[in-house]
Amino acid sequence: MKGTIKFEIESLLFGIENPKGKIEQVLFARKMAEYEGMPNCNRLAQLIFNDRTVNKALAGAVPLDETLVLGYEGWNDSILHLSIRSGRNAVRIATGRFPGLDIEMYKDYKEAILLNKLSEKQIEEIFNELWNNMDLIQPKPKFYV
Repeated sequence: MKGTIKFEIESLLFGIENPKGKIEQVLFARKMAEYEGMPNCNRLAQLIFNDRTVNKALAGAVPLDETLVLGYEGWNDSILHLSIRSGRNAVRIATGRFPGLDIEMYKDYKEAILLNKLSEKQIEEIFNELWNNMDLIQPKPKFYV
């Protein structure tokens, strides 16, 4: 079983009152939020893994762009979706709900043909890191290049 995974979390939104971000990522998040039945998506971040083979397609296949966390954070609850964005396509990995701390793994990810997939334990580590550091996925105060 795969163990601890090293990664960074980078918030992709900026602006406090009306968060904005790169158009392709924001449109993707909006479509995923609608698909998942979320009325609002106010959190969007990218996971950057130290091992660059994580969630990458096999050689010769369609390359996968990025592993994203999107979701909604309210006053006393949050719902976060972990997915891979590839152009107009997506592979749903898992959904985590707080305060219940329950994680739902998706069949889509388990069946995806990828070079290096995350284990269930690693996905749990990611959600625990997110829940313990929600400030990392809050929109940045202003745009930084």
